[in-house]
Amino acid sequence: MLLGRTRELTAVLGTRLDTAVPQELAPLRDAARELLDVAPSIVAGWAAEEPRRFHGHFATRGISARRIPLRVAAMASRALARTEPRTTEVLDDLVREWCQELEKTYDLRWVPVAAQTGVHVRTMLHTARLVCLGGG
Repeated sequence: MLLGRTRELTAVLGTRLDTAVPQELAPLRDAARELLDVAPSIVAGWAAEEPRRFHGHFATRGISARRIPLRVAAMASRALARTEPRTTEVLDDLVREWCQELEKTYDLRWVPVAAQTGVHVRTMLHTARLVCLGGG
């Protein structure tokens, strides 16, 4: 799913991210481009792992496989809104379609930004500890 959707986005976008994004929106372009570029390595990493027996692990992958291209489409739409209205319409349609699919497939719930940020900060701190202490 992740590879299929990133291929779909690449076909829609062509070179527009590289040529039609105003400079002040470059961070959106760069983030969208980065997600498109790392998608194949994410899938390769998933394929290399041993299958897990936990349903949550597969659900997490399913959500990620859907969320990554959704984020790309939303960021690219914002980045191209002023210069590529037709492309923006196509991207907005994909965002609506993929959001509806997520809502139908998973029991989504709102997580406040402060709670999300807390999870990210704790994860970064834990990762830094592991790197600095050599895994301990």
